[in-house]
Amino acid sequence: MAKYAIEVENVKIRFNLANEKVDNLKEYAIKLIKHELMFQEFIALQDINLKIKKGESWGFVGVNGSGKSTLLKTISGILQPYEGTVKVNGHIAPLIELGAGIDPELTARENIYLNGMVLGHSREFMEKHFDEIVEFSNLEQFLDSPVKNFSSGMKARLGFAVATVVNPDILVVDEVLEVGDMRFRRRCNERMQRMLSGGTTLLYVSHNIESVRNLCQYAVWLDEGKIRMVGPASDVCDAYAEEQEEQLRKRQAEKRELLRKQGKKYDYLIVGAGLYGAVFARELTRRGKRCLVIDKRSHIGGNIYTEDVDGIQVHKYGAHIFHTSNKKIWKYVNRFAEFNNYINSPMAVYKDELYNLPFNMNTFSKLWGLKKPQEVQARIAEQIADLHIEEPKNLEEQALSLVGRDVYEKLVKGYTEKQWGRDCKDLPAFIIRRLPLRFTYNNNYFNDLYQGIPRGGYTKMMEKLLNNIDVMLETDFFEYRKEHPDMFKKVVYTGMIDEYFDFCYGHLEYRTVRFETERVEEANYQGNAVINYTDREVPYTRVIEHKHFEPEEEQENPKDFSIISREYSMEWKPGIDPYYPVNDEKNNALYEKYRALAEQEKKVIFGGRLASYRYYDMDKVIEAAIADAAKELHIWIQ
Repeated sequence: MAKYAIEVENVKIRFNLANEKVDNLKEYAIKLIKHELMFQEFIALQDINLKIKKGESWGFVGVNGSGKSTLLKTISGILQPYEGTVKVNGHIAPLIELGAGIDPELTARENIYLNGMVLGHSREFMEKHFDEIVEFSNLEQFLDSPVKNFSSGMKARLGFAVATVVNPDILVVDEVLEVGDMRFRRRCNERMQRMLSGGTTLLYVSHNIESVRNLCQYAVWLDEGKIRMVGPASDVCDAYAEEQEEQLRKRQAEKRELLRKQGKKYDYLIVGAGLYGAVFARELTRRGKRCLVIDKRSHIGGNIYTEDVDGIQVHKYGAHIFHTSNKKIWKYVNRFAEFNNYINSPMAVYKDELYNLPFNMNTFSKLWGLKKPQEVQARIAEQIADLHIEEPKNLEEQALSLVGRDVYEKLVKGYTEKQWGRDCKDLPAFIIRRLPLRFTYNNNYFNDLYQGIPRGGYTKMMEKLLNNIDVMLETDFFEYRKEHPDMFKKVVYTGMIDEYFDFCYGHLEYRTVRFETERVEEANYQGNAVINYTDREVPYTRVIEHKHFEPEEEQENPKDFSIISREYSMEWKPGIDPYYPVNDEKNNALYEKYRALAEQEKKVIFGGRLASYRYYDMDKVIEAAIADAAKELHIWIQ
């Protein structure tokens, strides 16, 4: 028995690229006879050497045009090497091009038999496995429909179901599964895992580095037709991803330099690539205005920025769950992202006790052992009455007058004191205007009609919002304005309003957050995305386990590790990112003085959380940005 399933030795693939366009066969024949056809030699693969053992799984990574598909076609026998040899020991089931082996004019039923025969199966074999193929592809109701009417995902389902009806010796998969829906991709991964355990050799191409890392033992990095690196999949994927990030940083730097040299004139300079700035830029660009978005950070997205860490979308600046009851805003964000159905259901830990949030019947049942809403309402009313608080003098008295002593002591006091860095007796009462109590068994934190998180993270959504808009990162507004005062007509400013005016009246106060993020070698660290720690003795306010924000991704690509972040609330100091404004009487009065200065700036629009010195939910940020853009354009935006 042969040791290797595939042996590739010194393979070179050469294509001839025409130097001129020939529109028809007659013209081609005439030029060929007259020796007028000119070609340019293109080397697609060169010096490729690989030995792949039976039962191994290999991934192939590289940018578009690096030779990945060409190599798989050569191994599959579709292309012949110009130089070198390819030896294949075993039967190959290739899934290389979407629709390959499928006749679009035929029905799905007819194509199942056609595709099976192309793969060498008899009609009797296909009849025996027909129901299995139909069940796996989930195309029962479309069996007698022409395939030309199918979506790309449906074609992929059909092709994969036929190709894998039996375990081939070698399965070749080249990006075709990228078009399938999440559930189908998960089923494909499960079937491929079973094939691997049964001895099938897998050759797998994907731009999803994490799927290569999770599915493959080894990987090959191709670059301009040559092997750049070969080895364990994790090592190759890490090296490839690192170079891609470096190339991205280089392109961003080159773009900044090019924009500076071009001296391009803009209608609006938008300071801040967060949600407000991105939406404002999108709406103005749609209507013919030229915008430049700058940000001092190295990334777009502001505080909703998410980063891929080992295949998990990490909320770098704390948990962000989009929620709204505004149907127009929900439709708006769904233009730029596909949202999952994540429901925010945080938990709270007090010493060795675990409670549901928000305060609801599950919370009260655990707290007092009561089951009926009337009993709970009576208990809370009794505790409030015993306190005899008529005019709350501070936050502690305000909270006690709203929820009673038990809820306050276990679930409010310690958490609030950590958030604000001081005793509740020293905090003003207005900070807590209400503490919602729900007398139903409902752990959904929000009451809004719509809720979710963008699949693949918020950064992808922000990239779509800023598509075809000039963006310069790691760029300080005040330096840029000084160096290029004539490059823009107006400014949209989303930074700190007091900083814009050089802190002439003094600093506004903020609270900020410090994050400790780490990888833990546990598949499920805490069983929930967000758990608050309400005991003051625990130094952090909450722990986030990021993989739980996208449970569908974890189902598709399960990981035996997790990424967690501990949050520590801190006093803000200059030089640290500000998070929450301290909207007490002193700071609000100071803000009003800055706002009066802002109103005198006729060529500056102030917007967003920091420029407005107020906390915004994400939907309200988008509403404000759309409204301000409409006001600027003197139109109404749907």
